[in-house]
Amino acid sequence: MANSQPNPGALSGVRIYAQLKPDEAALARLLLLQAGAREAAPGTRLVSPDRLHLTLIHFGKADEAYSRLSAVTGTGPKAYREALADYLKDTTAALPDTDFQLTPTYLSAFGSHGSTLALELRSTPALEALHAELYAVLLEFLSACGIADPAGYAAGDPALCFAAQLRPHISLLHGFRGFHGFADDAAPRVDPAPLRLQVTPVLYRV
Repeated sequence: MANSQPNPGALSGVRIYAQLKPDEAALARLLLLQAGAREAAPGTRLVSPDRLHLTLIHFGKADEAYSRLSAVTGTGPKAYREALADYLKDTTAALPDTDFQLTPTYLSAFGSHGSTLALELRSTPALEALHAELYAVLLEFLSACGIADPAGYAAGDPALCFAAQLRPHISLLHGFRGFHGFADDAAPRVDPAPLRLQVTPVLYRV
């Protein structure tokens, strides 16, 4: 988390997003499910334990966001730094202190090519309300950067195009092409007991 104004040039390759992370018990259950899924889908790649998470809002790489925004609006580094600092502050302030308990539902082939195996989770009114607040903060950031139609810009931006929709899921495997050699009903069973997920700060991570 950062409270000072970031320098776009100093954030090369750094990603910003808000997320929920599993607590210790939930992580243990996810790792068991992940191991079973990989056994049924050989050749896939595990998402590392420290990266198992539910994304609330994915902002993307700060320097690339600046390049795209400045190309459209002419926003300078100072204005971008100020807007980004406000975005980080307001996003962090919107995150609650309480955890979420979300019910797992099923495994799905996620992404535009279905190459990520994800655990889908049932949303809740509280989670939907949090997402709506975070999305509103994102639109305010885009407006502060000079975007006249923030929602339209977000819909066409490669990093923000899914920000308006909340589809709660946790990615487990990459390189997924189906459960080869197994019937669908031989895929790992999803335990419907709720998972406890904890709010984390907005992250800077290479």
